[in-house]
Amino acid sequence: MLQTFSSKITALAIAASTAFFSTAPALQAQPTPASSSKYSNLIQVINCPSDLHYGNYNDYGYWQGGPWCGEEGSAGYWVYEYPNWYVWGNEGAGTPPPSNNNTIPAQASAYGNYTGLVQVLSCPSDLGGYGEYNDYGYWSGGSWCGEMGAAGYWVYDYPNWYIWSYEN
Repeated sequence: MLQTFSSKITALAIAASTAFFSTAPALQAQPTPASSSKYSNLIQVINCPSDLHYGNYNDYGYWQGGPWCGEEGSAGYWVYEYPNWYVWGNEGAGTPPPSNNNTIPAQASAYGNYTGLVQVLSCPSDLGGYGEYNDYGYWSGGSWCGEMGAAGYWVYDYPNWYIWSYEN
C-alpha cells in the first residue's frame, strides 16, 4: 500500500512539473494584442481594468476618441484586451511608419532596450524632476501622476511615461 501511494505521489509530481514547464514559455512570452494582425500603427495604450465588462477581449472598432479612463483617447480602432485598450491608427496589418512619424517615439523604448508596452502615463509635471528624457529602469509600480502605474521598465519622454514589460 505504501509503495502504491508513493507511486501515485511521484506520478502527480511529474505531471505537475511537466504542466508547469510546458506552460512556462507561454507565461514569459511578450504580450501582444491579438488584433495586431488586423490593425497596424499602435498609437496609444490605455490601462483600464475597470472595463472588464467588455470581456477579456473586445474588438470595438473605430471610435473618434475622447475622454476614457481618465485619459484623452485618440481617434482610431479600439481593441480591449484586459486590462488595456489598444488604439490602432490603421485598419489592416502592415508595417508601422518609421518611429519619427509614430506617436510612440523610438526613445520611449530606450531605443529598443524595452518591449511590450503596457501603459502610457501623461505627466508633464515630471519635467522638472526627470528632464526631457529619463530611462528610469524597473519600478514595481504604484500611484503616479494621479493614476495607477503598472510594474515595468519606466522611460520618461516628455510629457509621457512609457512603461514596458520586458528588458531586451
